[in-house]
Amino acid sequence: MPWEHRSEPLAPSHVFAGRVLRQILLVAGIIAVALAIGTTGYILISDLDLVDSFLEASMLLSGAGPLYTERSSSNDLKIFSSLYALFSTLIVVSSVGILASPVVHRVLHRLHLERGQE
Repeated sequence: MPWEHRSEPLAPSHVFAGRVLRQILLVAGIIAVALAIGTTGYILISDLDLVDSFLEASMLLSGAGPLYTERSSSNDLKIFSSLYALFSTLIVVSSVGILASPVVHRVLHRLHLERGQE
């Protein structure tokens, strides 16, 4: 994704809005894949149906925590839930960085332009 170089002028607002939209779509795709991985894992490892597996995966991905994984769960389910929770944390942190990147770039570019005009 080509962004303006520090020697170039600040991009117009419609270009910035397009960048933000592309980042939002990228994050939505990443989250959809992560939810599909979690839902599939819960369907294959536990006795949960599609809706309950999706609920469990989305609760872990959102950081709310597991609903069904308990002490009485199988070790396979506990291990999958643990690994998926770690994976989910990485997805959330990465998504925040991806979403913030156009804003951070624009702020830093503007600060650099203002400093160069002094």
